Amino acid sequence: MSFSLTRLPTGPMLWLLASLCAAGGLASWPAPAGAAEQKPLQPVDTSSPQATLRGFMDFMNESYAMGAGLMQGYLASTELYLEPDQVRTVYGSLGRLASAERAMDLSGLPPAMVRESSRRLAIQLKEVLDRIELPPIESVPDAKAMAAAEFKRWTIPDTEIQIARVESGDRTGEYLFAPDTLKRLPDFYAKVKDLPYKDGASVGWYDLSSISPTGVAMALRRIVPPRWVLDTPGWTRATILDQPLWRWFSFAAVIGLGLSFVLLCFRISRYLAGREGSTGPWAALLRPASLVFVTPVAAFILAEVLRISGTVYEAVTLSLWTVFFLALTWGVWVAGGAIAESVIVLEKLRESSIDSQLIRLVLRLVTTVVAIAILVVGADRIGLPAYSVLAGLGVGGLAVALAAQQTLANLLGSLIIMFEKPFGVGHWIKVNDLEGVVEDVGFRSTRIRTFYDSLVTVPSSQLVNSTIDNLELREHREVKTVLNLTYDTPAEKIEGFAAGIRQLLAARPDVRKDNIQVAFNDFGPYSLNIWLKFLLKAPTRLDELARRQEILLDILRLAEVREVSFAFPTQTLHVETLPEPARPPEPLNSQGNSAK
Repeated sequence: MSFSLTRLPTGPMLWLLASLCAAGGLASWPAPAGAAEQKPLQPVDTSSPQATLRGFMDFMNESYAMGAGLMQGYLASTELYLEPDQVRTVYGSLGRLASAERAMDLSGLPPAMVRESSRRLAIQLKEVLDRIELPPIESVPDAKAMAAAEFKRWTIPDTEIQIARVESGDRTGEYLFAPDTLKRLPDFYAKVKDLPYKDGASVGWYDLSSISPTGVAMALRRIVPPRWVLDTPGWTRATILDQPLWRWFSFAAVIGLGLSFVLLCFRISRYLAGREGSTGPWAALLRPASLVFVTPVAAFILAEVLRISGTVYEAVTLSLWTVFFLALTWGVWVAGGAIAESVIVLEKLRESSIDSQLIRLVLRLVTTVVAIAILVVGADRIGLPAYSVLAGLGVGGLAVALAAQQTLANLLGSLIIMFEKPFGVGHWIKVNDLEGVVEDVGFRSTRIRTFYDSLVTVPSSQLVNSTIDNLELREHREVKTVLNLTYDTPAEKIEGFAAGIRQLLAARPDVRKDNIQVAFNDFGPYSLNIWLKFLLKAPTRLDELARRQEILLDILRLAEVREVSFAFPTQTLHVETLPEPARPPEPLNSQGNSAK
């Protein structure tokens, strides 16, 4: 069946503007100043079923009449483009249609679908009401009758179309077409669309608004004459899944352009991340940003310009908004990491330092909270109740916590290490039998490089429950040893040698003066022992070894000057008597007796 404008019946052709209003593309431009419309802010009366039904029908009829008059004048003229006064009439018609939509309870629709669905449902409802017998308006219950009624709802006779009082929310107490009625409107329309219209009906409204490219015509009205866009070949209006072919072609074009843009951004992101000197995390932000930009634009074009409807509209719109909120969550996560890395570079911190890890952790916590908030808002927009999402997150979080108790314990241990800072990257520490230099402090474990060059990974929960000896934070390093002198060293030389060592240590600026211990303290098994202990100020282990060597060499030189000899391990064996040597046996005679 062809829907060319030149072949349309007079009634539907006159109502083309009404379908243009429903196209939604008009909403993207501000209304011209001075739009001629009486009482533009007049709301629909919803104080009773009678007022709601009357108001809905009046506003819809006014919208239809305004659109029909405009189209009649436009098609009768030779002008290619709509005049400014005609555009003002378009906005007036759109305003009356929006007022009529207020008579419907749209709380059952996902917020992401309300804008387009409300116009489509209002037109479908008007089409249904134009084909059925309505009772006299005086017989419909008014506010007084409903105040005395037991049930606060009214059903149009011989139908399931119901007007009910809203019991909660911002519109409590108003009588609106019930959510269940709106949900079933497509089925109601399918049952009555072949019935004849009643007097005063809006003939052909829904067919024109759902089949003709009216949204495209208005979106391009400043570039392409609307009559050119509307006069499309008849074969393009054949429907598949209630969508005309021209809409499927346009749908494929919009999705194709969107995917091409996203793929281009992904390639640019990889290119920027691979360049020398580029900031990888910021380059990676281009990927989610492309989806955040493309998805709402595509959703707007498909719903407001192409006017995808029915189940196709629901599936496409909800899918696009789901991708949008997931991409926004991804973008926030990537942005948090990029900000953390930028702060680390700006503050010139070591990549693996505890301060760097703490910055990353704080940004991760912030982005996690923001991401959860985005997911909750997004779930609400696509029709999932926020409390259900929060409950699901709570149950899921509890399950994760029970299944990953040790992991959480390690995470808390890492937090304690990061905030208390008992050690830092590069510190020499000793934990139980483990000793080495800290190489990295992560969110689950700490890695320690031992002095025999192995890398030991210690879970953070185990680390915080152990005694940590941070040898790196010592202001002074203890040096202690025993000097073994030979036993033939005179007492005077021992006293002089010990006094010389004390003077030598006291003269050094890197030796702590109040704790120098030099004394002859023991008779050893092979030596006379001088105890030596002092505290040496050295910032690193290498400095300690170098300064310790200097001091010990000075002690050797002092020993040479004092003619003191160092003993080496010896052992002396003292024997009091020697055993007598054994005598040889006496010779025997022929009888076997001793010759003596």
